[in-house]
Amino acid sequence: MNAILELVIEQRGGNYCHAIEVSDVYEMESIAEQIICEFHEMFSEDTIIEFLETMNVYYLGENEKMENEVYDFSFRDYIKDTL
Repeated sequence: MNAILELVIEQRGGNYCHAIEVSDVYEMESIAEQIICEFHEMFSEDTIIEFLETMNVYYLGENEKMENEVYDFSFRDYIKDTL
């Protein structure tokens, strides 16, 4: 199991759902940036990427083009370009 996931589950007493609901790609980027800020000093880039990539993603909108962009989004590529 991913080290960040283990930590989060432990901190929340087992009450954690490893999923996000988003309306667009910008929301996904924002979530990635928040997680990077929170964990970059404690965990490697690869561990952070693994944590993000194993999350279930649910699209909340109704725009098919935006839905495709959300499901095609790569946390790995975004983080490699950001860091």
